[in-house]
Amino acid sequence: MQADLFYRLLSLNRVVHSHRVKFAGLLGLYWLRRRHLWLRFDPVMSCNLRCQMCYFSDPSFTRENTGRFSPDEIERIAEVFFPWAAQLYLGCGTEPTTYKGFVDIVALGKKHKVPMVGLVTNGQLLTPEHLERLVELGLDELTLSTHGVARETYERMMRRASFDKFLEVLDQLEAIKKRQGSARPQLRLNYTVNAQNLEELAGFFDVYGKYTLRTLQVRPIVDLGNTECTEKDMTSHVARYNQILAGIERTCREKGIRLLANYEDVTYEKKTMRAALAPEVLVYLSPQYLSKPGFDWRQESYRDYCRRTRWSRSLFRKIFTSAAQLEAPSPYLSYKIIDQ
Repeated sequence: MQADLFYRLLSLNRVVHSHRVKFAGLLGLYWLRRRHLWLRFDPVMSCNLRCQMCYFSDPSFTRENTGRFSPDEIERIAEVFFPWAAQLYLGCGTEPTTYKGFVDIVALGKKHKVPMVGLVTNGQLLTPEHLERLVELGLDELTLSTHGVARETYERMMRRASFDKFLEVLDQLEAIKKRQGSARPQLRLNYTVNAQNLEELAGFFDVYGKYTLRTLQVRPIVDLGNTECTEKDMTSHVARYNQILAGIERTCREKGIRLLANYEDVTYEKKTMRAALAPEVLVYLSPQYLSKPGFDWRQESYRDYCRRTRWSRSLFRKIFTSAAQLEAPSPYLSYKIIDQ
C-alpha cells in the first residue's frame, strides 16, 4: 500500500456504510495476522515553533509535556508495532524533526516493510541532506503544514517560522526528486483554516500552484484549549468557507490534485459511525501517551495484548451490535476526499 492506495481505502470507507462489514473485515485481518494498524507516532514531545492554533503556544503545555524515546525504545516500538502497521505516520501532534534520529525511524519503517510511511512536519528544520535521504529511502508521503499564503500571515500564525525557508524546502524537494528520478515522496500540504487566514485560502494556488502537489488538506481550526489563537469559532464563516472551498475544489480537479476537506461538519459538532473502525485501528504513541489502555509494549507483544484484552471477541460482538448501540467516534474524522 502506498499513498494512493491508502486514500482509496479512505474513500472506500465512506462508500461502505455498514459497520458490520467493517468490523468483520478487521477481524479477518487480525485472524490472518495481516497488517491493520494505522500508527501515529511522536518520538519526542517538542516543537521548534509556537503556532497560534497549537497547544505548543501555551507555556503550561510545553512545561508539562516533555520527554523523548531512547534509540533502544524506538527499536522496541518498531519490533512491537511496525509488523502490524499498514501505515506509519511520523509526527502527529509534535514536531518529529526535533528528534535527532527521525530519518532513522523512517528507515526502520521501510526495514519492517510498512506499506505506507509518511512524515508530517512544519519543514523548518529539514535540510537538503535530510530530503536526499528521505527520497532515497522511498518515503511515501511528506506532509508540510502551512497556516498562510502571504508571508505576513504565515509568519504571524506560525511563530518562529520563516516563509522563505518553507518555500526553499519545497523548491529543494522538487529538485531532489527530479534529480533522483523519483515520484516519492508525494507532497501533501495541510492548510489549517481560521477566521484570520480564510480569505487567503482563495489564493492558495497563486503561491503553491507551481509545486508538484498530490494532496491538499483543508482543515478548519480545532479548539485545542489555551492557545494564542482567540478566533476559534468558525460558525459565522461557514458560508464563506464553503464558497472558497468550492473554488479550491475546481482548481484541484483541473490540476489532478487530491483534495481532503471537511465539507460536512466545519465546527466539529457531529459524531459519525462512518469512522467506526477508527478507535480500533488508529494507534497514537508518544512519550506521554498510548491510545491502547493498559498495553505495556516494553514487556508484551501486540498479539499478547490483544489476547489478554480479548480484542477479537470485542470485534466479533460489534459485528452483531446495532449502530444505535455503538458509540460514534470522534467528529474530527469527517473528511471528504475528492480524488482524480
